[in-house]
Amino acid sequence: MILRVLVVGLLLVTAAVLQTALFPFFTLAGFRPDLLLLVTLAVGLRDGPLAGLRVGFAAGLLTDLLVSESPVGLAALVYTAIGFTVGLARPYLAPESITAPVILAFLSGLLGTAAYGVVALLLGEDRTTPLMLAQASVAVALYNTLLAPIVLGAVRRLSDRFPLSGPGVLD
Repeated sequence: MILRVLVVGLLLVTAAVLQTALFPFFTLAGFRPDLLLLVTLAVGLRDGPLAGLRVGFAAGLLTDLLVSESPVGLAALVYTAIGFTVGLARPYLAPESITAPVILAFLSGLLGTAAYGVVALLLGEDRTTPLMLAQASVAVALYNTLLAPIVLGAVRRLSDRFPLSGPGVLD
C-alpha cells in the first residue's frame, strides 16, 4: 500500500511538471490541458470513489500550490468532487468500454473547469469572465479528451501493477 501511495504521488508530480513546464507551449485557444484533473478522473474510474476522492484532493492541492493563482483549496474542492463522482459512476459503466472513459474525460474537463471558474467568480475573482470561462471549459475538455487514452492507459497499468489491497481498503 505504501508503494502504491509513492507511485501515485510520483504520477501526480510528473503530471504537475508536464502541466507547468511543457504544456504552456502547446495551447489550444490559449488554454492548456488539465493533466491533474485527468489523473484524478483515471484513478476514480479505475479504483473507485474513495481512491478518486483521495487522489483528487492531493491533485487539487498540488494545483492550488503550484499552478493556479486562485485561493488555496479551490482546486482541491473541485478535484475531490470530480474524483468521488467519477468513482461513484464506475459500477454503472461497462468494464471494457472505450467510449465511456473518453466521454467522462470530456465531461470532467468541461464541468471541472466550469465549476472552478464559477466558484472563483463567486469568491470575487475579477480576472475571469463568463465568456472566458466557457472558452476555457470547452478547450480543456477537448484537450483532456485527446490525452485521455494515454493517461487512462498509464493509470490502468500502474493500478494493475500496484493494486489497492490490504486492511482498511473500503473501495
